[in-house]
Amino acid sequence: MMSAQTFSEAQCGGALYSQISASMDLFQLLDTCESLADELIECHSETEQQALCGRIAHCLEVLKTTFVQPLPGYLVECLTVGKEAKIQVNNDSEIQRQYCHALTQTLLSRAHTPEVNRALTGMLFDLINDLVEDLQAPRFLRD
Repeated sequence: MMSAQTFSEAQCGGALYSQISASMDLFQLLDTCESLADELIECHSETEQQALCGRIAHCLEVLKTTFVQPLPGYLVECLTVGKEAKIQVNNDSEIQRQYCHALTQTLLSRAHTPEVNRALTGMLFDLINDLVEDLQAPRFLRD
């Protein structure tokens, strides 16, 4: 027999239950946001959608604190490529994070029709994936 938590995890996936903390690094937080957004876009339960939006909002708030901290050396190394590579950083990450957070708050308000919520969910999914792709793209050149 499945417990309620196991059943819910099977329906919605494991990201809803993943830990989010200030001790996580930028890449861990981005991976968590991306996993939550992946689950949100596939989720059909209103209750689970609300829970996922709440988790995304929390993850985005924690992510905000990493933007003001220096990158640890191991992440700088991950973001460093050889001289021949072209580097293109596309967006203002904080503004894009704010857009994502505003969308989660809008979805949490439940003030719109299901059709509008589906469109907003799709927009949130796209913006989070763009944010992740941009922040995990190489941005430093090796000497």
